[in-house]
Amino acid sequence: MHEASIALSLIAVATETMQEHGGGRITALTVRIGQWSAVVPEALQAAFPAAAEGTPLECARLSIVRVPGVGDCPTHGPVTLDLRRGLRCPVCDLPTPTLLQGDELELDELELD
Repeated sequence: MHEASIALSLIAVATETMQEHGGGRITALTVRIGQWSAVVPEALQAAFPAAAEGTPLECARLSIVRVPGVGDCPTHGPVTLDLRRGLRCPVCDLPTPTLLQGDELELDELELD
């Protein structure tokens, strides 16, 4: 379960950001997770409370925004991908060699107290 180490990394980044802005405590954070990022949102949600214990994020609310995969089809342009079909256009079945979105793991927002 690498989501525990991801939770620890997010907490480190959030704590550093909080210190840069002079905040005393983080009450909520929002993370964007791409469908193709290999991160399981439910596992991250489950790992977060234990990882946050004893940090400025203890009792903070973790919100996860799921980002769908969008590939660049050479014929149809940007298309929403289906994980079951892989990196292929859902319209014409051509490979979509460029993933435009969906592989991100981003700390998007922090709420400071």
